Amino acid sequence: MLQIENGIQIATDDYYVQHKEYGEDELHFEVQISDPVYLAINEETRIYESTEHQTYVVKTVSGGKKTAKIGGQLDLTDWKAEIDLNYNRTGTAVQFLNGFKPSGWTVADPTPKTATKTIKLDAPTPLDLALRVQEDFGCRLRFDTAGKTVTIIYPDDVTQSNSYAVDTVNLVSAPEYKGKSSDLYTRIYPRGKNGLTIASVNSGVTYLDTEDDPPYTDRVICKTVDFNEISSAAELKTEAQKTVNAASRPERSWKLKIVDLYRINPQKWQDMQVDIFTKLRLSDTYKGFTATVQVVEDKFFPHYPEKNEVTISTVTKSVQRSLHGLIDTIYNPNSRFNMRLKSR
Repeated sequence: MLQIENGIQIATDDYYVQHKEYGEDELHFEVQISDPVYLAINEETRIYESTEHQTYVVKTVSGGKKTAKIGGQLDLTDWKAEIDLNYNRTGTAVQFLNGFKPSGWTVADPTPKTATKTIKLDAPTPLDLALRVQEDFGCRLRFDTAGKTVTIIYPDDVTQSNSYAVDTVNLVSAPEYKGKSSDLYTRIYPRGKNGLTIASVNSGVTYLDTEDDPPYTDRVICKTVDFNEISSAAELKTEAQKTVNAASRPERSWKLKIVDLYRINPQKWQDMQVDIFTKLRLSDTYKGFTATVQVVEDKFFPHYPEKNEVTISTVTKSVQRSLHGLIDTIYNPNSRFNMRLKSR
């Protein structure tokens, strides 16, 4: 259900929420311009969505001959209500957020990290800082406008689920695939604060090679990367290894339209739940490989789960070791999965 802040309900169930990677979710729907409710919807009108209990602020109204398209953003007005003219702090991700969050909001940090950074910003709002924290610490934020809570999530730490996406099972159409290797490198020369190298903790060698086994390419492709906030050689080596491991594979992403089995029947398909940041297995028969991927954005139709779409990207090595089990699950007619599928 959609409801305007003055209590008027919007008579449509064909709307969707776009869950965005950095937390600034969106709401999209259409209304008939002949509907009296259209007069009550203007820029900055607040709209409550009952499935996820979130409030959105209308940002775009595009009226046509018969219908109007309405676009809203998650109501993060509190996070734009003040600025710090000369922001310069050092701390952990949770310390930054707790130090400059709006009044009445709380920060949840389920998997706290001890890494510190220094952030300098010219007149940021709390939302500007929140976006910068996500970039610098590799975390992501989920905002709950009803409970006034922001939760810190580290996508790399999310446990792989049992969910999967396969064209013969729950993909509505062929995945939209994008691949890029223009930033790929296999050997990193890291530099820390004041020119620090890893030689003292790496047998005198100042570079690291990817640990991927097998590697995507056997060519040596070098790159120097600065980690200006790191003053420990051991920490520099750890961060550099993670960086080159990720950079040694092409950047790949898919946009998938899936049959959302979990939302159609949660009890029957509880192991197939797919949400923002879920890690799942993708079998792309069109490209001929299987990979572990992570949802980075999704389009959620609360009342029409068959229309849901997810955007995913690769996050780990190819999961060839898991491929045999996946194949058996999908193609064995007596597998638990296929028995459930037949009884849909």
